[in-house]
Amino acid sequence: MIEATQIATMRYAPEGSSAINLYSNGAADGLTLGQLVISVCMRTATSYERQSVNKMNVISKNAEILKTGSQWVERILNGSASWTRAKAFIMGSLGAGADELPENIKTYDNRLKAASVATDKMNAIMQTQQQDLVALQSYVSRRDTAYSSSSNIVRALGRSMGNLAGNMNMASNS
Repeated sequence: MIEATQIATMRYAPEGSSAINLYSNGAADGLTLGQLVISVCMRTATSYERQSVNKMNVISKNAEILKTGSQWVERILNGSASWTRAKAFIMGSLGAGADELPENIKTYDNRLKAASVATDKMNAIMQTQQQDLVALQSYVSRRDTAYSSSSNIVRALGRSMGNLAGNMNMASNS
């Protein structure tokens, strides 16, 4: 039983999960292989669900930053922006360095430079957003796979128990 438990745990537990050590500390004693695998599948699904929610929060935050950044770029270009506040946003939220930005936005060239730096930083965030969306899709897919594995195991165990009961019934009738 220990060997099968090790195989099942390693197969279904996420890397680095404490579930991998269940068999070594006796926590899995008394559990059937099916119960253990279902437990680990559910733990895995919950872990991916948590990662999905965290990634969605990052995506939402970055979307808000991009929206606000676009508004600042528009204000910078039309000359209506407070440079102190715009510069603070570009440096704080978009990650630009002070050396990348002009001293002021009084001239058209300085406004273009400031807008260009902000746009470049926003483009980098958009690329990260695309990678985050791919990661999110991966987490959701893995979560669904873990839930599906759990459902399939429960279904298979139910069929096995039904077949076993049927075989016992046939044996008692003979």
